[in-house]
Amino acid sequence: MFLIAAPVAEAKQRKVIEELPADIVDNNYVAAVTVTIADSAREKFDKIEEKALAKRAEEGLPPYDPANPPAVQPAADTYDTLPFSAMLPLVMRDVTREWGLDESKGKAVDLKITIETIRTANAAVAMLIGSADELAGLIDVVDPATGANIGSFYVHVINTHSGWGGMLIRGGGIRERLAEEFALESARLLTGSTKKDWKKRLKEKQKAQKASNVASTD
Repeated sequence: MFLIAAPVAEAKQRKVIEELPADIVDNNYVAAVTVTIADSAREKFDKIEEKALAKRAEEGLPPYDPANPPAVQPAADTYDTLPFSAMLPLVMRDVTREWGLDESKGKAVDLKITIETIRTANAAVAMLIGSADELAGLIDVVDPATGANIGSFYVHVINTHSGWGGMLIRGGGIRERLAEEFALESARLLTGSTKKDWKKRLKEKQKAQKASNVASTD
């Protein structure tokens, strides 16, 4: 008997706890990100972190020293070798900049992220009833000039998989994919945008890049 894989079910929940000031929404950029792992997530987190550190060693990279981070930002294809507390801030900045939130736009904000849940799907359970990759946490938006909290929201990403097919479709890079989706939901709140807005922003960016490429060849 074969178990048929159900499609991956994605649930991304965003809950605003404290509204951002109107003059900050879509008028900000992420200057710094700090990550704290809550006790509720620590056990699962440590197991997931071990895999990233093992991959770093396998690729012959030196141990990551948070006290002396690289002078040059690591390439995106090496994020899977970084500790989560170093990887997530890079992903948050990459994704928010893709949404147009960069130094040319608005006010600097710092993000203080407390991860309360992180887990990866269990293959044996997925075969029977489905299992999920999950990342959830609280994001406090802070004014770096004053240290005041100017907004906060909760993001919960759940990707459910069923059967062997579902696990195969899931593939690798789970931690990084969860981080990217977590950042995507955060960007929507920082910009006050919807998925439709995101597609529009991408088209505008691609159009601008195409125009720039044409201009550079003239």
